[in-house]
Amino acid sequence: MKKATIKITPPPVYAIWAEARADGPLAGQAGYLAENGERLFFVQRAEAELKIADLRNSCLNRQPAARYRCVDYFNSSLPNQDLTVEAIRTYYPQPDFDPEEYVLKGQAFGNTGGGCMVGTAAFHLPSLDKTVWVNCSCEGVSISSADYIWNTDNSGSWERYEDVSLLDISFQDSQPEELGVWRSMVQNTLRYMTERYAAFSGSPPELPDSWKSEAGIQPSDPTMTMSY
Repeated sequence: MKKATIKITPPPVYAIWAEARADGPLAGQAGYLAENGERLFFVQRAEAELKIADLRNSCLNRQPAARYRCVDYFNSSLPNQDLTVEAIRTYYPQPDFDPEEYVLKGQAFGNTGGGCMVGTAAFHLPSLDKTVWVNCSCEGVSISSADYIWNTDNSGSWERYEDVSLLDISFQDSQPEELGVWRSMVQNTLRYMTERYAAFSGSPPELPDSWKSEAGIQPSDPTMTMSY
């Protein structure tokens, strides 16, 4: 009997090559991208490209610390060295945009499925040519570089929350002053959420006193009358 031919060619494996910006804090460093103590590998090129897109979108500065490209892992021309996501993010500068320079692109309000009502606003930042999503519930606010709440782009970004999250705070544990450059956008979204919530349930949401004025609620009014 003729011996069967066994195919032993491994499937293509992709990795991400990261190079630090020449004039940046990691200047001179380059390597395969690693995270949580492991070098990142991808069977599908699209998965690697999505990771790269998330990394680029999560940097809100005009001069990111590193640049990325998808490479065939079996590439002998690249040295066997690594550059970690953690090292790159350590040097992410503060957001570099005018906090009042944004364009409202869209809004959505509804039940996320677990009984939590959320108001979301998408804002375009012209100076960075990027869009961020501000999500306000009765408990807090999250800001992300992808629409992980409503998934309008069908990217399943809720599965990559750590990659797309820019800010996540609780109203009980934080003050509006801690929002920094995000405050105006959060106030805009919180007032939208409060207005829709009141129309849906008949009364505004319960918020800590320090957040009521941000939401357009008069703290001294026992009926919590909204002021728009």
